Parts: sequence; structure tokens; C-alpha cells
Amino acid sequence: MGAGPRVSWQAAAPLVVLLGTGQALPALAAAKPGAKPPAPVATYRIEATTTAGMGAMGGAGMLQMMLGGRPAMGATSRQLELRLQSPQTTPNPTAEHRIPAAMAMGTALPLKSGSDSPGERGREWKEEDIPEAKGRLLIFRGCAESAGAGQPEIITLQGLTKEQRRQALSGLKRLATATGPAGTSGRWPSGDEAPAVPQQASLVGNHVVASNYAPEIRFPVGSGHDFLAPVKLTSTPAGGAQRLSWPAIPTALGYQATATGMGRQEGDIVMWTSSELPMADSAVPDDLRAPEAARLVQRGVLLAPERTTCAVSAQAMAAMEAAMVTFTAYGDTLLLSSPQGSPAWRLSLERRSTATRFLGEGMERLDPGSSEGQEAPAPKGGGLNLFRLF
Repeated sequence: MGAGPRVSWQAAAPLVVLLGTGQALPALAAAKPGAKPPAPVATYRIEATTTAGMGAMGGAGMLQMMLGGRPAMGATSRQLELRLQSPQTTPNPTAEHRIPAAMAMGTALPLKSGSDSPGERGREWKEEDIPEAKGRLLIFRGCAESAGAGQPEIITLQGLTKEQRRQALSGLKRLATATGPAGTSGRWPSGDEAPAVPQQASLVGNHVVASNYAPEIRFPVGSGHDFLAPVKLTSTPAGGAQRLSWPAIPTALGYQATATGMGRQEGDIVMWTSSELPMADSAVPDDLRAPEAARLVQRGVLLAPERTTCAVSAQAMAAMEAAMVTFTAYGDTLLLSSPQGSPAWRLSLERRSTATRFLGEGMERLDPGSSEGQEAPAPKGGGLNLFRLF
């Protein structure tokens, strides 16, 4: 494996790694002097996700995997996250999302509601909260079976100075103490016991969000904005590379895959992305729409929706002892707002389909995609210990 370009560790970089996002935090936009603030608007956000592989196994299945077994994981699952945010307050806030019969979850989902306090502070970070960085981060990118020139990008993590730790800490404090607007919010699920979303559930139909602290939100969902189909991801050896394959997902706007594993050298972390651009330029917005998706496909950030193969390069595979790959199909976001003359609200329905599986030679016996719903005994030696790897 050839040596890639080395990157000097900048003060802002520790914050990125510590938060585990892989992306830098966006700078706060400064308000123009004398600009009139926008009128408060109630917002409703829906995240509809289809998961396959390890993401669909649930906590019990994950625990069994950690202990060395291989639970039955052939099924997929669907998740919903609902959040209503309003600038209004009321002594006893209540809200519910009235759902169509196609969701097969009754007539309504209760949104656990409560008041938000302006200026509410997050936890205070201390200097000892920031661990000392060690080792290196090796980054590969692109779908070729052989890594292109200049790969891997190598970021040395060791040797973070006290001043850099202090600067990273100040960034964490800004994040922790960021304040939100006053008002009321409602969520589902709320952390309490919530019913699972049936695999046959469909979002298609008429929806109503009713509360005593926000305008009534009525909206229809058509078949083009339903849950995405599950990803059926497979991997096969291609020389030293691993070729990823999947059937095209109807209504998807594009795809992106990432793999992460421990390096051969102690302390190293290896990352690979299907994007052709550096990691910092490979972000995909939450509220992705077709025009932006087309631009990201043209730039090489997303794979085209008709594409069905990609490869993790031989060099990336050789650099990793064991890895996990996550594949995401992005759907078009439904964005709606209140009719003119009605109380103001905005709605977004974001859709994704993901698959997570082990990657590499000898990992098939532990892979959810290869279990075909059958439970196998723990392999000799205790199996793969995820605590040890990650």
C-alpha cells in the first residue's frame, strides 16, 4: 500500500472526530444588522427509515452477536421519528398524529409534549472529557477496485497539544450550551415503550397532526414518498477488493456507502467512502430533494440511482483487519407548508433505506445478509467480539 498525503492536525479537527460525525460543524450564520427576524412557524419533521442487516436486529440480537452467536437477522425493519416544534406554550400540552389505515398502527400516534425553556444549558464539558488522540486515520474513497493516486489520506491523531485540546474543548462548550427557542415540542417515540412499525406499514394516505399548541397540520402522502424498499446488499471478493452489489431501489435519488474498520497497525482507524470527494465535501443534506441529489450525483458524492455495484478497493481492504459497511439509499424529501392565509407551519418527510453488514474474507458466517433467517451456534473461540473491535 502506497503512502498517501499526510494532513497536519488542525485545531478544529479533534471536535470532528470526538463527535463521531465525520463532518465539521457548520459555522453559525451571522444575522444582518437591522434585519427583521422571521415570524415564528410551527414545524413538523418526519424521518421514515427502512433498515436491513445489523440495523434491523434490535438490542437483543446485537447482544447475542456481541457474545459470539449469530441470531436470525434476515428480516428488515421500519422506523419512524416524529417531532413537532411550536413557538406557542400552553399549561397542558397535548398532540397526536392521526394516521391512515395503511400504517396498521391504530388511528393515532401520541406525541409526548412538553415546554422548551429558552436559554436552557447543556452539560458542561471538562478538559478530561476529551481523550488523548492516538494512532492514525486512513481514508480511502471511490468505487474502483484499486485505490487512486494520493490514497489513503492519512491524518495523524497522536501528539495533540494542550492548546489544541483547549480549543476543541471551547468548541464542545459552545455546542453543549447552545440555546433553543422557547415554545413546546412533541415527540414519537418518546423513550417510553412504543409500538414497533409493522413491516407492511405504508405512509400513503391522509395525515393530520392535531395539538393544542400548534396549528392543525393536514397533509397527504403519495406512493412516491412512502417508505423506501429495503436494501439487499451483498459483497463478493474481487481480487483483493470487495465488490458491493444491490438491486436498484425504486424512487431512490442516489446512494452512498461507507466502511470503517480497525487498521493493521495498532491505533489506526481505516475509513472508506463511495464518494469520489474528500470526506469533508461528501455530506448529504437531511432534506434532500431531486435537484440537489442530481448535483451530488454529478459531483460524485452520490452514486446514481440506476447504479447497482461499487467496490471497496483492495488497498482499503488490505489496510483493515475487520470492517463494517453501511449503505444508504436516499429518497426525495416531501416539503410542505401551510396554505396562504392559514396559521403558519412547515413539514418535512425525510426517507432513507440502509443496510449494515460485515465486510471482508471470513466474515460471511457472522453477516446478517448471509444468515437467511437461520440461527447458528456460536463459533469456536467465542465469535467476533464487537466490544474489542469498536
